[in-house]
Amino acid sequence: MLLLNASGGVLFAVLPIIEIQEGGGPLLATLIVGAPLVAQILATFLWGALSDRWGRRRELLVAGVLGQSVLFLVYPFLDPVSLLLVRIVQVFLGATSALATTVVTEDPSRPAGHGLGDLSFWGGVGGVLGVLAGYPLLGGTTFSAHAPAAIVLFVLLAALSAGAVLFLALSGEIPRARARTSWRGVLRFRRSRAIYPLAVAAAILGVANYTVYTLFPLFIRGLLAHPAAFGVVGPASVTQQLALLSIGAGLGGVVVSPATGRWVEGVGHRRAFYLLAPLLYALLWVGLALVRSYVAIFLIWSIPAAVFFQIPLTREIADLTSPEERGRAVGLWLSAYYLGGLVASVLAGLGAAAGIPFATLFLLSAGIDVLASLAVLLTILGGRRSPEAPPPAPSGAATAGP
Repeated sequence: MLLLNASGGVLFAVLPIIEIQEGGGPLLATLIVGAPLVAQILATFLWGALSDRWGRRRELLVAGVLGQSVLFLVYPFLDPVSLLLVRIVQVFLGATSALATTVVTEDPSRPAGHGLGDLSFWGGVGGVLGVLAGYPLLGGTTFSAHAPAAIVLFVLLAALSAGAVLFLALSGEIPRARARTSWRGVLRFRRSRAIYPLAVAAAILGVANYTVYTLFPLFIRGLLAHPAAFGVVGPASVTQQLALLSIGAGLGGVVVSPATGRWVEGVGHRRAFYLLAPLLYALLWVGLALVRSYVAIFLIWSIPAAVFFQIPLTREIADLTSPEERGRAVGLWLSAYYLGGLVASVLAGLGAAAGIPFATLFLLSAGIDVLASLAVLLTILGGRRSPEAPPPAPSGAATAGP
């Protein structure tokens, strides 16, 4: 995961700017971040369901990551629309990486939360190292996909992703029973009334957060046009500024991930985390809408709210499912989140193209995050009143918690 995240960490700084430089406009600049969610909506659930039925996950991981590695090499030869389409295919293949999240909840040698926290830690380290490795290639006031520096960057990303393939191929396989669920029943779970409301809450959160996430490169680009108003420090290149901000965000996740993974072993702790995380997001987006300080923007972007939502929610789903259904259950909540993100990327791109101020769109996102927190609260309260049977017994220590 360190190598895999290293191969993708710099893309947030590069792809939207390439779309703008190549004439794609604001809509393609937001869609290059959001449209690949079309692939993830289908892929995270599909790969999870296939791995459940096969009883194995490693081979799917290897094949998917290998496919995404090769596609980095065609980036320099694509126009804006073709780049978007290839990126969607690449994300479909790379979405097998979600299986690694499922695997660490099944490891009998340690509790699931510990595995999730450590996986997030190493993924964060990889993301930071990947941005640092690519940073020297991002100089200049413009960044073209066809420039020599860009070609070197994309070859580097392909090599890092291929390195992840090697380690995935050499990894072991945790024994698990093959799922016997028919394809017609693939959306049914033993605790469906607990899992589906969590997926709905994740979808609402996805709408809010991807509105900000897809607009952020354009926001920084506009900020650099008026550096004196914000007290901008550092390089004038928008790609390098986005790279620095990505490093800050990655370091925040690295710091808190291991401790978060251990705290969420307690049921009350993890529910408090994923209940309060949307409210934290809301505060951050209000801050982005109101502040006029580069330092404040950097600090806001560095607060790892995603860790406080994703690790606890995945740990909760691990507690609600058996290993035979966990791949598709984890895939379902991720797909729901990405579905919300896809809707957000289209609306955000249209809003930006129509000239709606960033501050207005950020405040709207904050309001939607508050709705997501209310949806989580209703889910928790509904679960306490649910007459369903208790969840299946955990497999080894993988899902054991106080």
